Amino acid sequence: MNRIRCTASAAVLVALSGLTPLLPGAAHAGVVTAGRLVYVTADGELDEVTVSSDGSTGVVLRLGPITTVTAPSTVEAQNAVVSGDGDWLAWSEVISKPDPTYGSLQTGGRIAVRNLTTGSTFTLSTEDYPLGFAGHTLVVIGAHTRRLVMQPSPHLVRIHDGGAYAVATYARGIVDVSSAVGGKNDSIETDRLRLTTFAGHHTLLHRYKVGTDYRSAAANVDAVSSDGTKLLIERGNHQDFEGLGPSSLFDTFALTGAHARHQLGHYGSNASDWRMAGATFVGAHNTPWLALHSGYGSKASGYAVRGVVVRYANGQWVKQGNGIAVAGNQAGYVAIQGGTWEPVKNSPAGEYQTSPGGSALLEGPGGQHPLSNVSATQLLWVE
Repeated sequence: MNRIRCTASAAVLVALSGLTPLLPGAAHAGVVTAGRLVYVTADGELDEVTVSSDGSTGVVLRLGPITTVTAPSTVEAQNAVVSGDGDWLAWSEVISKPDPTYGSLQTGGRIAVRNLTTGSTFTLSTEDYPLGFAGHTLVVIGAHTRRLVMQPSPHLVRIHDGGAYAVATYARGIVDVSSAVGGKNDSIETDRLRLTTFAGHHTLLHRYKVGTDYRSAAANVDAVSSDGTKLLIERGNHQDFEGLGPSSLFDTFALTGAHARHQLGHYGSNASDWRMAGATFVGAHNTPWLALHSGYGSKASGYAVRGVVVRYANGQWVKQGNGIAVAGNQAGYVAIQGGTWEPVKNSPAGEYQTSPGGSALLEGPGGQHPLSNVSATQLLWVE
């Protein structure tokens, strides 16, 4: 994680980025505000903090969880998403109780939605999880893909997508994948990657032929840039840490104009089974950065799972360092969390979970700095 951009004077950086300098005495000369960061801690708490370009942070604001439970039950925040303009934030609140066999079992769930302008927050009882915002409309996914309707009271309405699988949200609706097999004896599946509006209009982005290389276009939840102009999708069989086939490929599509497709290939060795754990876009040109995990290793290695953070530069994926989470903003700042993937004790499904290692790092126009008091399993910029 040693990428250093060329530096400039503070005045030039402020003029180019539109950032606001800190008040005199708040930090040393040249320090500007990098943005506001929301993050989920290893304890399942959701916090917000203002970040400066030298990695220093302001007062931590606890956002969640807001659900009240009675011991021995516990509640954790997970799966946070933010609207492209940073006005709305949503996250899951997972309620669990101790279990003698598996350690804990989920007993309920809610989604919390917060207006970041007014600070008002409400919850909705559901075990669906947030997929993202289409404008200011929250989309959730579970047995079906649904959208949140606020009037006359908050409730979820199913999006009629013809049985397609939603992978992301965009300004007017969802990005989904409609799959079909050709003939009676045909083993070649066709994945149709589409933009689907809430009104039910479909725009085809691409047809993928999925054969024995397991390059499904519905591998995982994908990503749209905060300005709504670029989509990144993962192609691969994403079955947790037992994915079939080689490492995932990545494509981007323009969400304006002719929807140009760019093939970005895969990171590292095909045999490493790299899968996407998270994706983000950085800077005004929406450079893709990814958090990836590998298939687990041998028994001798303790079934270790590797995690790396990579960025796309000069036609290839470049490793920035080991990591479990990454988030970037259009001002050019990137928050990176180091750590490991650890097996969940007594998990019946062989699950793994992220384990942060130390403080997160901030990369930006002024270099790389530790992020004071930020250690997270998920990171996202809300400004």
